[in-house]
Amino acid sequence: MVVLFALKEISNNNPYTIIKYNHLEDKLSASGNILVFRVNYQGLIPAGQAKLENKGEELYQDKKVYHLSVKIYPFDFCSKIFNAQVQADSYIDTAKLHTLKFKQCLILPNKPKDEKEVLYDQNKNFMQLKGVRRQILPDTQDPLSAIFYIRRQKLEIGKEFDVNINTNQKNYQFYAKVIGREEYTLEARKIGVWVLEAIIRRRDKNPYHKTTMKLWLLDNPSKIPILIKAMSGIGQVTSRLTSVD
Repeated sequence: MVVLFALKEISNNNPYTIIKYNHLEDKLSASGNILVFRVNYQGLIPAGQAKLENKGEELYQDKKVYHLSVKIYPFDFCSKIFNAQVQADSYIDTAKLHTLKFKQCLILPNKPKDEKEVLYDQNKNFMQLKGVRRQILPDTQDPLSAIFYIRRQKLEIGKEFDVNINTNQKNYQFYAKVIGREEYTLEARKIGVWVLEAIIRRRDKNPYHKTTMKLWLLDNPSKIPILIKAMSGIGQVTSRLTSVD
């Protein structure tokens, strides 16, 4: 039974199954404002769900921003193993597509909430966290805004992105490259999917702080992410799309 369950989970972590399950052939014009992902550890152990929502435009310090929100929470049946919850919000300049504010709340059992709010001055290249100012690189992003930025770009095979990320202390590089475009046929329709490889590492090239990723983005106007596989020091985390609105 366990082996069959594991094989099923692994077989579901592929673009064709995700496209078919979500009927994406009928949703190529979808904005993807609300995306729900199933998060698995090592590709087969269910850990929880992640709900990514684009809440639209808001005003922040008299500037128009996009408000992105993600909530990650465990499934009830595995809460004794994975029992952390994360809520994060990103406020992105609508013109320059870089972060102006990032908030995060980590909830662990029997511990106080771990909350932080990062404010970015992109003109003077510094960020403020808990009253402390730190130097940042131009057009610094947070993890949510970095993916959003790439989704807003025109993709083609071989295109590269070199994005700055910082939500804590050190400046990180998010380097991504479009390595291919796959096509799947459903209901006599061809569905395109962009494939990207990425690496997240400290700008000082510290070898102990590195995550590699592979991303599959639907080839539609909003470039909906349908599958993300990330490998870090704790193992592989796979996120596959299960719902889109």
